[in-house]
Amino acid sequence: MKRSLVSRIKENFLTLTGIKYCIGLVLMGGFAVSIMSFSSYSSDLLPAPGKDTKLKAKGPKGFVSLLPKTKPVILDPSTEGVKPATIDLSDVKVDLNSKVEDFADSYIRREYTDLTRMKSSAKSMFATMDRILEENHLPTQLKYLAVIESSLKAHLRMRSGALGYWQLMPDEAVRYGLLKNGHDYRTDLARSTEAASKLLTSLHNRYHDWLLTIAAYNAGVGGVNRAIKKAGGSKDFWKVQYYLPKETRNHVKKFISTHYFFEGSGGITTMSAKETKKLKEELAANEDGNEVIQLIGNTNVVRIKGIYKKDAICKVLNIKESEFDKINPNFDKALSDGQFYDLHLPDGKTDQFLKKKDQILQQCFNDLLDADSPSSEKLPAGRTAIDRS
Repeated sequence: MKRSLVSRIKENFLTLTGIKYCIGLVLMGGFAVSIMSFSSYSSDLLPAPGKDTKLKAKGPKGFVSLLPKTKPVILDPSTEGVKPATIDLSDVKVDLNSKVEDFADSYIRREYTDLTRMKSSAKSMFATMDRILEENHLPTQLKYLAVIESSLKAHLRMRSGALGYWQLMPDEAVRYGLLKNGHDYRTDLARSTEAASKLLTSLHNRYHDWLLTIAAYNAGVGGVNRAIKKAGGSKDFWKVQYYLPKETRNHVKKFISTHYFFEGSGGITTMSAKETKKLKEELAANEDGNEVIQLIGNTNVVRIKGIYKKDAICKVLNIKESEFDKINPNFDKALSDGQFYDLHLPDGKTDQFLKKKDQILQQCFNDLLDADSPSSEKLPAGRTAIDRS
């Protein structure tokens, strides 16, 4: 019986090298082409983290890459990773200075009604002040100086001649162009804030210390310079304060107390230059560790760096991953690149995060160990990859 043509071709094909060898050759060829395609990219063409840069292949014209097409990682501008050196210290929260605790408790109790009124009614004024202070490269928390100067009353006038939100003196009004055509613009919020910003900048450039700057705003440069001389030349406010007038000494403490009332903490403007230097050194020492810095002005954001993982945060804080992804785009990418990341959390979760930080980090370590360990399917029943019993 003659065999069909199809049967003969099939037999010849199977007897040439065997189907196993054919499949092997196909797979090896595909792998070789993939390697050629991958090697056509130069490392210096890879996009920087968070930058939308297209990769350009080097090689023969018309060469087609077999690598999967993926979109480059683009960090959300509002949460883009921040290098440690560019952290703005004005965003850092610190504990209330123990030297002011008793004064702050008494002052806040006494002024509680007035402070609460301003906290709820002065949002638009604070927004204007924040904008102008930022434009002048000053910490926005300096707006609380206007709170203690005038209780934000535009037409408050003192016997000394000080007037307006920032209680600027007549000579300062002339110096900064606030007296024009018979009109006194010290009562104008934007113009007086601009003038106060210039004055504060001038004072800080002289002392390089925010507490001495605020003291000089009250007592004048001469009063502060005399106190520094009596303190043996020290420029540490906590030593100089004893040689300042009581009114000025308390003025600085009122500012620190008011800052604490509005922000819930101290900050860069409530520390002496010596304390600020120590803070910078501590931040630098921890640059490569797992850090958490709570940001001022947004109670739902913390700035983090380290081995934090989305799965661990969601598990410990009971957050849905879909919700987490919406408010934290490219979270894992930024942290894996060693960048700082502004972690956004749902309402009520920030305090939990800060309290459970160690637990979250432990969960992250456990997840890493799980990933590096053999599959749990190969372990005896009832055991996990990190069972330490």
